[in-house]
Amino acid sequence: MSSPLDPSTKLKASEGSLLTDPTQYRKLVGKLNFLTNTRLDIAYSIQHLSQCMQSPRDSHLKVAMHVLRYLKGDPGLGIFLSNSADYRLRAFCDSDWAVCPETRKSVSGYIVLLRDSPIS
Repeated sequence: MSSPLDPSTKLKASEGSLLTDPTQYRKLVGKLNFLTNTRLDIAYSIQHLSQCMQSPRDSHLKVAMHVLRYLKGDPGLGIFLSNSADYRLRAFCDSDWAVCPETRKSVSGYIVLLRDSPIS
């Protein structure tokens, strides 16, 4: 997989059939959530999957498996800690207003870089 989540994918809380045992889905998303500390590239995907913890569906599990296949594709990706002498502090943010079709909630994210390394 070349990306952790297709940008056109919109997870819906009531789409698909309920999982018979949601415990495995919740454990998987919890572990992936922990992994976002070093793999910032999956943070957006996992944030979407975390919104579906109450009643996970088979479509949500498919997206979680897609993220796993993405991680398997290049396990060497992660946070790059630069040793350059440039001490610039840069910050970027983005938001998608009212992205959730059911609740009309917004999704936002940010990254703060010191040199070329993420610090927040």
